[in-house]
Amino acid sequence: MTASPPATPQELRCLIVEDQVMFLQLLRSMLEAMPGLQVVATATCQANAIALCSGDDAPDLLILDLALPDGDGLAVAEALAATRPHAKVVVLSGQASSFVCPAALQPLIAGVVDKTSAFGQLTQVLERCLPHSSEPLTPRQEEIYGLIGQGLTNKEIARATELSVATVETHRKAIAQKLGMSGSELVRQASLRSRLNAVEG
Repeated sequence: MTASPPATPQELRCLIVEDQVMFLQLLRSMLEAMPGLQVVATATCQANAIALCSGDDAPDLLILDLALPDGDGLAVAEALAATRPHAKVVVLSGQASSFVCPAALQPLIAGVVDKTSAFGQLTQVLERCLPHSSEPLTPRQEEIYGLIGQGLTNKEIARATELSVATVETHRKAIAQKLGMSGSELVRQASLRSRLNAVEG
């Protein structure tokens, strides 16, 4: 269980509960780059997560793995519901398609994301939870964002997509604007997303 400095007032305070340490570290790095969101703590087991959700500093947003080594992740969501009923929960599951949400928790569930899917799905769910709710990327922008994450230059992306370098640069600026990032932050998050997708695959 680790903690971070307090979030600023306009940020959602996020707790990540995930027992796979490598996945947790990559996920934390990526979420910390998202404007409007502050990862204030992480937990790798049910007991620690429940403790973090039961106090005065309970998070506004819970990223929750259902399969924890000491019990069902839904118990963590129940603890958060009791403390902060207006919080949001994003469920991570290897069997997302078969997940059945208990009726009492339905108001909290912002989305259910399959751990085998692309990180883009989680990003879209989180963006709906964030105050700035940025406009989603177009399919072409998603493609270019992925190529940025692979370390390609604008010229290499232009060749791969059969676009001009100027068009790639325009897309790149639009992506950064939609995601509320500087150029360097865009490269960092795109790279981290690419690494996370590789771990998922």
